[in-house]
Amino acid sequence: MKFRNSIVIRLALFFTGLIILSILLSGYLVFEKSSKVITEYAKTRIIHESELAEQAFYALLNEVSNDIAVIASNPSLNNYVNTSSIKALQDVNLLFESTLSNKASYFQVRYIGIKNNGKEIIRFDKKKGLVLQSMNLQEKGDRDYFKEAINIKKGELYFSKINLNEEYGVISKPYTPTLRAASPIFNASNQVAGIVIINVDLSKLYQTLDKISKEESQLYLINKDGEYLYAPEKDKLFASQTAKTHNFNLDFKIDSTITLNQDNLSTGKVTNLSTNILGYIKPLSYFNGKRNLYLVVAVKQYILLQSAHKVRDNSIQTLLLVCFVCILLSWFFVSIMSKKINQITKAISTYDEGTASDIPLPTNRNDEIGVLARTFKKMKTKIDQNVNKLNAALEKEMQARQQRDEFLQNMSHELRTPLNAILGLTQLLKKNAASSSQSPIIDALDRSATNLAGLVYDVLDHKKLIEGTLHIEYESTNIAHLLKDIYSSYQYEAIRKGLDFTLEIDDRLEKSNFKTDPLRLSQMVTNLVVNALKFTDKGEVKLLAQIKHRSTQLEIKVVDSGVGILPENINKINNRYFQEQKELSGRYGSYGLGLSIVKLLASLFGGQLNVNSKKGGGSTFCITIPTVPVKEVKADHGNSIKAQDFPELKQRYKILHIEDDTPTLELVKHLFLDTSIKLKQVSKLNDALSYIEKHKPNLIFSDLLLNHLDLKKPLKQLLKSKTISCPLVLVSATEPKIMQSITSIYFQKPFSINELKDYTFKTLGSNEFSAPNFSNLYNNYDNNPEKIVKVLNILIDEFETYKTRIEKAIKRKDQNEWNAILHKLITHINNLELNSLLTLLPEKVEALNLKGLSAIINVFAYYLCCFRVEKRINSKD
Repeated sequence: MKFRNSIVIRLALFFTGLIILSILLSGYLVFEKSSKVITEYAKTRIIHESELAEQAFYALLNEVSNDIAVIASNPSLNNYVNTSSIKALQDVNLLFESTLSNKASYFQVRYIGIKNNGKEIIRFDKKKGLVLQSMNLQEKGDRDYFKEAINIKKGELYFSKINLNEEYGVISKPYTPTLRAASPIFNASNQVAGIVIINVDLSKLYQTLDKISKEESQLYLINKDGEYLYAPEKDKLFASQTAKTHNFNLDFKIDSTITLNQDNLSTGKVTNLSTNILGYIKPLSYFNGKRNLYLVVAVKQYILLQSAHKVRDNSIQTLLLVCFVCILLSWFFVSIMSKKINQITKAISTYDEGTASDIPLPTNRNDEIGVLARTFKKMKTKIDQNVNKLNAALEKEMQARQQRDEFLQNMSHELRTPLNAILGLTQLLKKNAASSSQSPIIDALDRSATNLAGLVYDVLDHKKLIEGTLHIEYESTNIAHLLKDIYSSYQYEAIRKGLDFTLEIDDRLEKSNFKTDPLRLSQMVTNLVVNALKFTDKGEVKLLAQIKHRSTQLEIKVVDSGVGILPENINKINNRYFQEQKELSGRYGSYGLGLSIVKLLASLFGGQLNVNSKKGGGSTFCITIPTVPVKEVKADHGNSIKAQDFPELKQRYKILHIEDDTPTLELVKHLFLDTSIKLKQVSKLNDALSYIEKHKPNLIFSDLLLNHLDLKKPLKQLLKSKTISCPLVLVSATEPKIMQSITSIYFQKPFSINELKDYTFKTLGSNEFSAPNFSNLYNNYDNNPEKIVKVLNILIDEFETYKTRIEKAIKRKDQNEWNAILHKLITHINNLELNSLLTLLPEKVEALNLKGLSAIINVFAYYLCCFRVEKRINSKD
């Protein structure tokens, strides 16, 4: 493009930039110069004001010094001190009265004797212009001014600190800034007989300082601690006496150790006291240098520079005016030159809005407009093509997402419901096995059902893992037993393929329990074992587990002699469906969800998954996660009372179960064979409504799908209308978020039958036992779920231990052990308000029999249910 065709040159704005820069530069220079002149003048004026204030202060001191010296040396006073005659007393009274009458600033003259704890002998006060002799004489022996004045040498004068006048320990009103001048009085034996003291009202001095202090500058009189003795704002004065917090150093943000340093004060220069504060500090000394004050003159720089600011503001206004005129001219010039640009702009705008446009574009020009028009036309063609492709792809993606979500929802419900029944019924079979010969069959059934649940979780939990909404739920677990179950489940598969499948477990894992999430740990190990067996055609597969030496890190390895992984692809195993070769499947191709879930779960545990593999030479997958050892309490069950996990209820309660799945109905039916519970199971909504209306159940269990009928709306309406007045517990395969929108109490299938029973007996038992109050627990641990779960775990372990200890103490009649148990339990009883337990615990162990022990164990069973329910609430996914 030729330089002469450039539209930028033709659209130059008549050198407005140069004009604006010139005005800015000139304004800046004028402002800087005027600021310096004003500041220098202000410094001179500050020093002058300081000198005037200093002169006024010392003039007052000189005047008071002369007067107190005259009174102290007066023959009448000396005659009275030595003779105490009536004539001498009258002369002294006349002296004191005339002194107060002639001096407007003096408001009190006293002669204080050294005897009787410094009692006043003669006192004259001036009140409202009248001079009166006071007969209400006080003892002043404890006052600082008395103690200091009687100890000075003959001929010396005493001056007090400046403060507010006080009478009887109360500050006099109106507030009077006071300076006390005194001189010791000696008798004929040249011993101190007392002191004569004048109280000086400094109000006139303060009025003089008010006149000196200009509007621009502010005059302050402060002590070494920064307390205001004089300030234009009278409410700031004498903060220590008036219980206020005003302080010069704090108000002006000054470090007194630096500012009031003698080296800085000796310079005699005006300095910056703080940001934007110009000031001058003058030390004032009196009473032979024993009293030190500081006279401060301060000026806020923004007030000083108001005139300079005004010049600057005028410059800015002028600049704005010039800019406005230039912009108008530039706009007129640009509008003439930009008609073609407007055409392109309009074409782009209509295209952005998605409307068709037939606006002709100036593509035949040789300047920037022509280049812009031709470029936009090409871009528009490409964008249209790409948008059509993207819309088609987006539509397919949305359909795929919708189909996936629908599939997962349907599969979740269809799989969780039968799994719930299988797992629950299996647990019942294990508890009630008819013979030992059936146990292996039931164990195999349990392992198979658990493995199937793990596969279901792989699919259903992957989305939660990706979104970060899945949480680890720790419980005491024997990891060796868990690994042996997995080994047993896949031993047949290894034998079928002719593989040597071995298991090696550290002894510590055999002997001890550890805190971990058995479900998630089983998922990880199962996925690795399945992969190893799947991609190993010959050779061996090893499952190894150990606790690392000198640590609590659990290390689980799955070693195979299979096909291996290419080195460049090892770091990609956590990508879902990653393929080494698209035309192949299995280890040569896709890895599926399994390894992705292992990787995510290991991270969730706070651990990691490491892979070591060689193509054609086998693979080693190593999971390393932190664990916490559990100290197991071995209870002595010999000749003990019958163990019970749930409390025995005295009343009879009605439970309504709304469900259409036959296995689930059968499972819940077997869970609640307790004589204190009457269970009614219905599979139709009308039957449920009829039962609720007639029998008023104490508790309701309900699924959210009943014969393909969605119960969300009906249940919400029943709760809102209070037709359902008892607790409603949702037991469904539906996602937790949906159940939470109806009630906070829910169990997702497959659920733990013990957790369901815990909640049931906790809720029904609240009618017979005093429920724990967990408010103190939540307050003490800031409502932090992780901390609360840890405390609840400790409580559960302690209460399980207490049951055994109580039983032993009662059998042995061990009062010392009983006292130790009571000491521990009382703390929990008071903190959690366990009133039902408190009434059952006598002071003497002999007072307990087998019936009383049974009652205590029953209450313990109820409170353990409550603790477990509260733990589930705080650790719920």
